[in-house]
Amino acid sequence: MKPKICVSVKAKTINELEWKAKRALDIGGDLVELRIDYLENPSIDRLMKLILDLSNRIIITVRPLWEGGEFRGEEKSRIELMKELIQLKPAYIDVELKTVKEHMLEHSRESIRIVSWHRFDNTPSLDELSQIASEMLKLGDIAKIVTKVNGLEENLRIIRLYKMYPPERLIAFGVGEKSLPSRILSILMGSPLIYTCLPGEEVAHGQPTVGEMLEIITILESRSIWK
Repeated sequence: MKPKICVSVKAKTINELEWKAKRALDIGGDLVELRIDYLENPSIDRLMKLILDLSNRIIITVRPLWEGGEFRGEEKSRIELMKELIQLKPAYIDVELKTVKEHMLEHSRESIRIVSWHRFDNTPSLDELSQIASEMLKLGDIAKIVTKVNGLEENLRIIRLYKMYPPERLIAFGVGEKSLPSRILSILMGSPLIYTCLPGEEVAHGQPTVGEMLEIITILESRSIWK
């Protein structure tokens, strides 16, 4: 299955976020990930129009500092914000594994829940990755596992997860300057989404731009990878 291209966008203001989101879709993104955690004032009233306008094409993420994000407020405030955002029924909502386990967040069946887990120093053993993936798939629709990869073997290790779980329910790839092999292999193995960024707007280290990923997918399509 050909993956959807998701463009992660970050901004300090909601006006900037709206402009970048629409630009991301205009230049080829299938979906846009709104990184709400980067906003200086994430007002639900001002976010509502943007989310409702693009509801079928967005992923909502409010990533805390402890999971590599930029939300600097109290955890209670973040959880309350997420509850309000869930009520707007975006196409996807990304929630950290720890958050799902510690807080009773409503799971709207009108949104696809991505349960995510990140590791920024290395890639654990395949056994540990498998245990985490199994737990995540019990709690959400899609498991997203992202780890720091330091070489080819770690790229391959995380990709082995696609042989163990339904690929349409798994997003697994590496971050870092050596992570591109896992990103490309993940879409060949059946990942439903591939994450990209606007030019010069990298959200995760090693993230390709939407233009670069469109070119990669065009090359793969020319070889009839997806029929």
